[in-house]
Amino acid sequence: MLNTAFRYFLEVVNAGSLTGAALRLHVAPSAVSRMIRKIEDEYDIALFERHGRGMVLTEAGEILATSAKRSQLEAELARTDIGDLRKVGQRLIRISANQAFGMELLPTLMARFQNATPEVTFNLTLLRASEIHRRVQDGEDDIGLYYSLKPAVDVNLQYTRRMRVLALVKQGHPLTARDSVSLKDIASYPVGHMSQGTTIRAIVDLCCMQKNVALTTAFVSNNVTALQNFCLVRENAVVFFGELTATSVLKHHGLVALPIADAQLHQRHLQIITMEGRELPVSARRFLAMIIQHIEEEVGPPWVAPDERT
Repeated sequence: MLNTAFRYFLEVVNAGSLTGAALRLHVAPSAVSRMIRKIEDEYDIALFERHGRGMVLTEAGEILATSAKRSQLEAELARTDIGDLRKVGQRLIRISANQAFGMELLPTLMARFQNATPEVTFNLTLLRASEIHRRVQDGEDDIGLYYSLKPAVDVNLQYTRRMRVLALVKQGHPLTARDSVSLKDIASYPVGHMSQGTTIRAIVDLCCMQKNVALTTAFVSNNVTALQNFCLVRENAVVFFGELTATSVLKHHGLVALPIADAQLHQRHLQIITMEGRELPVSARRFLAMIIQHIEEEVGPPWVAPDERT
């Protein structure tokens, strides 16, 4: 358990001001101020810069805040694990993910998990990779899932694997006659793209530039369901999905996934992360294991580039 001074310190960090922290703690601002001075005196360094707009952490304050948050989460872990043994009360698992995982995969797995463990509650937030990384790093979420083009840093990397990009088309599309397609083949057809800033859009754009291919962009959206519906209705349309997302879509909708021969396109990695140095509660560890097992069973052996095969 955090002592009073550190609890008050974290409330100031979260609220951004002494007044805001005092309101949350139901104490006078002067009491909060005394606790902050007590810690600053103990460490002999300023933890905040005082501005008219509020309290901003110094570099030393940032270090202490990270440590205090970790201690707070470890205390929560102890309480949760004890509760798991007694099987009483609610258990909250906080997860952030990008749309590839958050639209269908995670809600389905969460429902299955709750069928066996109904006392668990989930909080799922859909975000971009950079924000997922920040939230997990800061302890706001227990688990983060996203695609990335670079290694995860300053977090615990619980699972990673390279995932192919597949071309999805409607049944009967001219390209379904081929065993695999290239970006040059796709260039003849209307394409639905994810919005700029997503990893799949970045890797497709980069590969097109390297191959000197100009795709015919007909539709752009930041929503995977919108892209799926566009592909179902627009004549001869093509959309790009990661292979894990594609396996879910193909089960419920009349689309076909085509392998893409351009090896440069398959550089994204699925990453599952947790806060660095933190031990997850038992229920969260069980759900994490369930996610990984499902991915391994659903997708099968990892894809290997032709030049990496022995």
